[in-house]
Amino acid sequence: MKSRWLILPFFFLLSGAAFADTTAFQAGVNYEAVTPAQPTDVKPGQVEVIEFFWYGCPHCFAVEPYLEAWLKSHPKGVTFKRIPAAMKGSEFYTDAQAYFTAEVLGITDKIHEPFFNAIHLDGKGELRDDVDALRTFFGTFGVAPKDFDATWNSFAVQTRMSQAAQIADRYGVNGVPTIIVNGKWKTGAGYQMSYPDIVKCVQFLVEKEKAAQPKH
Repeated sequence: MKSRWLILPFFFLLSGAAFADTTAFQAGVNYEAVTPAQPTDVKPGQVEVIEFFWYGCPHCFAVEPYLEAWLKSHPKGVTFKRIPAAMKGSEFYTDAQAYFTAEVLGITDKIHEPFFNAIHLDGKGELRDDVDALRTFFGTFGVAPKDFDATWNSFAVQTRMSQAAQIADRYGVNGVPTIIVNGKWKTGAGYQMSYPDIVKCVQFLVEKEKAAQPKH
């Protein structure tokens, strides 16, 4: 049976647009606890932030500039990870495979923003699910068709796909974008916030976790 994943409507994300920087984000409204909390894979003193996304999601695309601006501000003590939603049978699966193909080929940084832009600005919706179109797209970044094909179904890519699906399942991810902070907190689409406030909430949760760290 085909998995059901949520891409929340635009008005729902805007319903909290009146939140100001000084407004306290509320548990159960703007974020929720991950139950049970999950172990993280970062060095002591670091706060892990994971974004689950799909290239075809308009809300992931809309939140991306705010997320990038936050990352470029070099938030102290944060280890950020992107994980494409990779649940088998979902509409997200093909682009998750594309993400990991780019990762194995070592071109993730070059392809990430253009991938989003090609779908949402250039009207190349076929990149959501058409492997032939993806092969051509990767070719614009110097990837030969034979290298794309060899990597696409490689053990390395399939292992990453399986791991991504397992992590998403552990966190109960059922929509994108979903952002997990330190294995304990979940926010993102569906939590009554504007796009910039999603990222502000992430920073709020990061600070919450940093305040809870043992003092040396």
